[in-house]
Amino acid sequence: MESILQIVGVFVGALSLCGAIFNYAVIKPLSSSIQELRDLIESTQNYIRRVEEKRQNMAERLAKVEASAASAHHRLDTMEKRIS
Repeated sequence: MESILQIVGVFVGALSLCGAIFNYAVIKPLSSSIQELRDLIESTQNYIRRVEEKRQNMAERLAKVEASAASAHHRLDTMEKRIS
C-alpha cells in the first residue's frame, strides 16, 4: 500500500512539475502576446478614430469652401453681366 502511495506521490509531483513548466513555457508567453495584441488593437482603434475625426473636419471644410466658391462664381457672373 505504501509503495502505491509513493508511486502516486511521485506521479503527482511529476505532473505538477510538468504543469509548472508548461505554464512557464507556453501559457505566460501566450498571455503576454495576447496582451500585446490587445494593446495594438486599442492603439489602432484610437488611430482610426483620429483619422475619422480629421476626415469629418475636412469634409465640413470642403463643404464650406465649395459654398464659398459657388458664391464667388455667382458674384463674378453678376459682375460680367453688369460689364456687358
